[in-house]
Amino acid sequence: MEPKTIGDQLKERLGEENVLDCQYEVIDPFIRVTPQALKDVCRILKDDEEFAFDFLMCLTAVDYPKDNEIEIIYSLYSMKHHHRFTVKVRVPRENPEVASVADLWPAADWHEREAYDLLGVRFEGHPDLRRILLPEDWEGYPLRKDYQVQDMYHDIPVPYRFEDDLEKGTWVFEDKPGDIGILEQPSTEESG
Repeated sequence: MEPKTIGDQLKERLGEENVLDCQYEVIDPFIRVTPQALKDVCRILKDDEEFAFDFLMCLTAVDYPKDNEIEIIYSLYSMKHHHRFTVKVRVPRENPEVASVADLWPAADWHEREAYDLLGVRFEGHPDLRRILLPEDWEGYPLRKDYQVQDMYHDIPVPYRFEDDLEKGTWVFEDKPGDIGILEQPSTEESG
């Protein structure tokens, strides 16, 4: 099924007021829906045999501080029909909350926990919403664009300076502005 057909059918079923934007001539065609309509959209896309989006490929989020919003992105695929589609929803940064879809696609469980952990998005109805990568007492959300890295965490310096461990053979990431790359520990063999 063509993305435009999917979008048109969702607009017809849910109403123009719930489908805010449609983009079909992009690499990942998508619709943007209201937070209130998200669960209904996802349920239709998964359960309706005409769509049959049985696979949540990815759920991620992006911070847009200038717009004061966080966008959650759901990339879907149908194993039955071999078509894909993306659903997007934006929520305010100060109260980023949207319905969980973990009951529809079990893979959403960890994806939603990651978005919660790194961006602070709360998924209403999630079975176990807690941090997945960072400790429970970590301050802030590291993928927000205004995030300030704390100096210390339980007496451990943050960020950890890898170049202090050169003698242990660790890889070093350059931290000078403009220098992006990886260096190996200098060879101990004498040259020529």
